[in-house]
Order: sequence, then C-alpha cells, then structure tokens
Amino acid sequence: MPERLRLELDPLAIPLRQLPVRQRLRAAWRVTLARLLPLGGASDGNDVTLFFNGDDAYDAMLGAIARAQRRVWLETYIFEPDRAGRPFLEALTAAARRGVDVVLLYDVVGSPHLTTEHVAPLVEAGAVVVAFNPLWRWRARLPMLHRDHRKILIADEAGFCGGMNIAEDYAGAKYGNGRFRDTHAALAGPCVADLADVLRGSLRTAGGSHRPAMAAPPPQRGGVFLQVLGSNVRRRKRHIQRALYHTVGRALSTCYLTTPYFVPPPRLLRALVRAARRGVDVRVLTAGISDVPVAAAAARHLYGSLLRAGVRIFEMTGRTLHAKTAAIDGLYASVGSFNLDRWSFQRNLEVSVAAVGAGLASGLEQRMREDLAMSREVALAEHEARGGWDRLVGWVAYQLMRL
Repeated sequence: MPERLRLELDPLAIPLRQLPVRQRLRAAWRVTLARLLPLGGASDGNDVTLFFNGDDAYDAMLGAIARAQRRVWLETYIFEPDRAGRPFLEALTAAARRGVDVVLLYDVVGSPHLTTEHVAPLVEAGAVVVAFNPLWRWRARLPMLHRDHRKILIADEAGFCGGMNIAEDYAGAKYGNGRFRDTHAALAGPCVADLADVLRGSLRTAGGSHRPAMAAPPPQRGGVFLQVLGSNVRRRKRHIQRALYHTVGRALSTCYLTTPYFVPPPRLLRALVRAARRGVDVRVLTAGISDVPVAAAAARHLYGSLLRAGVRIFEMTGRTLHAKTAAIDGLYASVGSFNLDRWSFQRNLEVSVAAVGAGLASGLEQRMREDLAMSREVALAEHEARGGWDRLVGWVAYQLMRL
C-alpha cells in the first residue's frame, strides 16, 4: 500500500463554531486563527495528499508534469542528476518541447553536481533555468549564506511542497536508496495559486524571469482550509516563524514537532518549555542518525532545559529523518521545508503549508506514532550523565550552528 494519506474532510468554518471540541479549545483557537490570517495565503476548499515515500511523491510529480499544458515551475534546493533527477530533467524537457512554460530554479550550493551540460537540453527546448545566488561573486546579488531551501512544484493547477528534494536519498527503491524519512504534500484548489506566488517571489529574489500571477483554481468539494506561508528574511517576511510562535505559544493539549535539525532560537525554546509546564504534551522527534552531525551534537546541547520542563525528545535511529512537520492540539498542522535551526529562521527562503482542522493534524500524529517505533526516547538521567567531552562537543557544535 502506498505510503500516502489523502484528506477529504468537511471544510473548517470560520469562526470556529463548528469544531466538535471543548469550549476552551475552540475559544483559544479563534484567537490564534485571528493572528494567523493576517499572514496571508489562506483559502478554503483545498485538497491535500501527504506522501511519506519518495517514490510515491515522485510518481505523482512526474505524472503532473507529463499532463501539464500551460506551466511547469519547479523550485528546489537539491537537484541531483542521478537516478531520481534524470527522469525530472527528461519530463521538464518534454514539457518545454510541447510548448509548456517551464522554469527550473535550483540552489547552486544545494545542487553542486547539476552542470550546464545537464540542463543544456532543457534550455534548448525553451525552458528557463535559474541558478539561485551563484557563488561567483561578480554574479552574486545576495550574501553567500542566503540560500533557496524551498521545494515547490507547480504543474498547471497541481501543487507540491514539503521536505523532499530531487535526489536518490529522498526516493525509495524505484528512484533511489530510501535513505531519508521525509514528508511531502500534493495540493489542489485555491491554495495552489498562493504556492505559485511564493515561487514567483523566489524568482524575483534570484533576479530571474518574471512570471504572471496564477489565477486561483476553483475550490475542491469537501476541501480543507489551508494557509501557504513563506519566509524570506531579506524581504522582511517571517510568516512561518510568526505562525510557529503563535501556535506553539498558545497550544493547550498537544504539540508534536518533527525536525531533522533541532537548534531553535531562544524564543521558541522558551515557548516549548512554557507549553510543557502548563501541561501540554510536547514531543520533539529529531534525527539520531543525522546527515549533518554538527546539528545533532548542537541539538543535544539544548536537551537539558527541555527535558527538565517535561518535553519528551525522541531521536530517530532506524532511518535518517528529514521531515519538517508540526501537529498542535489536534487542529493545526504544517508540512514544508522549514527546519528548526538558524539557517531556516534567519537566512533561507522557506515555504510551509498549514491546515486548520482535524484532518492533517491527525494524519501527522499517526505518522509520528509510527516513526517513534524506529526511534529512541532521550531520558533526562541519561542526558545529565554525559561525560565532559560530550558536553564540550555539544557546546562547540551549538556555537557553530549559531554563526
């Protein structure tokens, strides 16, 4: 059975009169929603499919590209010309040859192996290929550490976003090696136009070609309420960060975060500690086997105050975690590219899609329970028994991750 979850639930009414929850929870989320809506990118009548397996996500994405007749815009941090990337290059080239408006935006730091030779057939077919923030300083428009970490695909009226880049590490046996446990989302409905606007903003930041705004697709029958959030600190857009502070800071019952790199800023750490102390079930799932070992060491430096406050911390050891999700109070959930580290909070272009309603939250909570089966819980006594060398390594790693 494919590792995916399709959400087809009644849309959320605003204000939250129709939510079958306790009055206190309903009232609290009415206030929280009032703070979230000004961040923009909100629409009702959307359809969401969650993918937990890269092969399923790639098949859906390649199928959408093959069916597209008007536009295929792909933005990604990592694009490897490997067993996963080659089918995308071929699909994009075929789309350009049949007259589709094709744009490929990739980050040069994340995609060092993607050369002009690899994209030459795509360019010859008429596609626009943009390298984000080249390292050659005479071509650079932005600081070197300002990277495009978004993962977005717009194929006509279909949209995709989440944590999966285009590379074998994110795929299963069909396209790759299954190294990462990640989460991606397919979207349909008005939210796709909001997602396209985020990508168009990335192009403007990169100095790439202008693309006209996309007309909002019609609402899906029985669709859900979604909000597309972007982060571009250089343009003073911190919508994902603000949404995190609002939702974690006002959580009443549960707060489940999944992140491969857990080095959040002090403000979010304080919000997690306060949530746990007021009785919220706060759980953080992070990477035990990390592709960035310095991030894992830095995260362990922060565990103490969280564990003492009652936050439960789990490290995935069965696979390398790469998913970035949140599920709060069984009513709010998000999936995207945003890591809980300084790079995402202060530097990278990021994107997340969030839902207010029970469907996405319950799906991510169920997936977290499954992920915990291949994870280990960190005990406070174990953490406090660390040796001096481990403490020093953690402190140094934390300082490095704050640069």
